[in-house]
Amino acid sequence: MNDFLSHLKKEADKISIPEKELNDAIQSAILKGKKKKWSLRKKIAYFSGAAVLLFGLFIGSAFISPTMAEVASKIPYLNQLFESKPIIDVISEELRRKYNIDSVGIQLIPKKKVEVAIVGTEEYYNDVKDDVEKTVKDILASRNYDAFTVNVYKQNLYREIEDPKQLEFERQSGELMDAIYEELEKYDFTVLSVGVRNNDKEKLVELDVPNTEPKVDEIKKVVQSVIESKNIGAFPIKIHKIDMEKREQEARWRTVIKTIAEGLMSQKEYKVKGVGYSNHPSPMTITIKTTVSSSDPEARELGNKIEKMVVDFINSKEAKKAVKDDPYKIIVYSKDKKELN
Repeated sequence: MNDFLSHLKKEADKISIPEKELNDAIQSAILKGKKKKWSLRKKIAYFSGAAVLLFGLFIGSAFISPTMAEVASKIPYLNQLFESKPIIDVISEELRRKYNIDSVGIQLIPKKKVEVAIVGTEEYYNDVKDDVEKTVKDILASRNYDAFTVNVYKQNLYREIEDPKQLEFERQSGELMDAIYEELEKYDFTVLSVGVRNNDKEKLVELDVPNTEPKVDEIKKVVQSVIESKNIGAFPIKIHKIDMEKREQEARWRTVIKTIAEGLMSQKEYKVKGVGYSNHPSPMTITIKTTVSSSDPEARELGNKIEKMVVDFINSKEAKKAVKDDPYKIIVYSKDKKELN
């Protein structure tokens, strides 16, 4: 998964407009630290402020009646998916109801595929493999999701060998995280999130605070005193000032952007490999990366088709509740970084 995330970052760097990732679909992607909910501070948050490509894969119920299908056929494609159930959940729930499944995941790089790991004996695996694969394909086909292949494999159980050095890093990080939270609770600060990076290459404490927080220097001093008290070496402190209006806007747009990403990336005809967004600076800008060359005679037509689909969805009654009257911009890129719309 680390290689996967690294690849996403590299791909994002190739686009001139900064993009942010929504990690609802990729749970192990970049974490943005911990929200200020002090009763839940036992988890360690490792995070990065890097902007990366957005891959939100969401879908509605995979099984619908003929009557519902007729009704749905009259609803624009993206509107059908809006606020729907993630396809990964639909697949996982159906498989776990029938089979011994270790994990279900979606891989997007280098090719789009659904991967299912089966737990059990070799005999059990051979007995159910074809049925599992068919179930997944049927669910995908029910939504005309033709961009994915399916890979079913046997999960080999093994005892993970824990790295003593890594365990020590984690122990130090956990103690430092707890101590920082405990100390910050004593003050009238507004801290949105705290994260710790601790490994061979980097040591860092990062904090998100509102850009209206007047006591940033005091916060730094408090955190620095905690770091020094732990005697675990130097940890630079980095504070990110968050525009709360921008954050609120991001929260409103999140489901809309997920829907756009899921819809465009799941069908071959759109030739989309990545969707991203940024509202820094304004307006909200959605970037869509395709696999077509700008020299393709049909590239411009595809770019305009994608733009119209997205604009129609954003302006629809369903999405309007989330986006309100926010100005926005849509950019569709070719694989050679040329605008197609």
